[in-house]
Amino acid sequence: MSGRTGRRVAVTVLSAAALWSPAAQAASAADSPRPVVETLPEQEVRVAVAAARTPGAVNLARSNLGIPAGQSAALRVDDRGTVVHHLDPAFAGRGGRLPLAVPGYVAVTAHAGDGRAVTLQVARVAPAGGGAPRWAAVAAAQDATEAGLARRLEGNEVLFEDQGPRGREWYALDDRALRPLAESRGRSGPPETVTIASYTEALRERAASAGPAVPPAGADRPHRSGDRPWFLVGVAAVVAVGGFAALRHRGGRADRHR
Repeated sequence: MSGRTGRRVAVTVLSAAALWSPAAQAASAADSPRPVVETLPEQEVRVAVAAARTPGAVNLARSNLGIPAGQSAALRVDDRGTVVHHLDPAFAGRGGRLPLAVPGYVAVTAHAGDGRAVTLQVARVAPAGGGAPRWAAVAAAQDATEAGLARRLEGNEVLFEDQGPRGREWYALDDRALRPLAESRGRSGPPETVTIASYTEALRERAASAGPAVPPAGADRPHRSGDRPWFLVGVAAVVAVGGFAALRHRGGRADRHR
């Protein structure tokens, strides 16, 4: 085998080893499609809306409006719901990897005969006796905030509720940015759109100002996830260099015997 062939072998081995590096793995993960928003199937939305029409949900709405039990009063529940997305609690734990937003609850508006509106928040709850989670009305508010904000969504945007340092804030979220749907408290001028990268950075700063998080079990070695890939790179490099030297030696011996 010639020295040129040996060099090709070494280059091939080193190229394969590079694929095991953390940088290459991170680039591969970044290239793989990950949705910014985890959507709720339309079938699930319909089930949630149906849950807002149950006697328990209707009684919750009546109670919120101050309608005494047993009193006759018209109450019309909308046949459509608005999915409200929240920040995925596991987003920070995944190091900022997507998805960022997940469905929090489905908002369904109910209208009283006197013109007042109440919004039922329908979410998945685990039955007291155990079993699979089911949709149920868990809270109510005397307004139609979510329905009003949903009418301002465009294209593939979803309604996103953020509990930030300035309190409750509403955004229209798509796969590129968060568009504020209300004036920010303490700020002058029109609200500005926030990119996903800027929002992620703000979350990091917010977490840092809140103090260090308790590390999970087994996290005493920060670079543990990279130990094996870098070990493989080192082994492959040694094999490649050794193979190249051996091939050069064999080539030299063959030349001396000609």
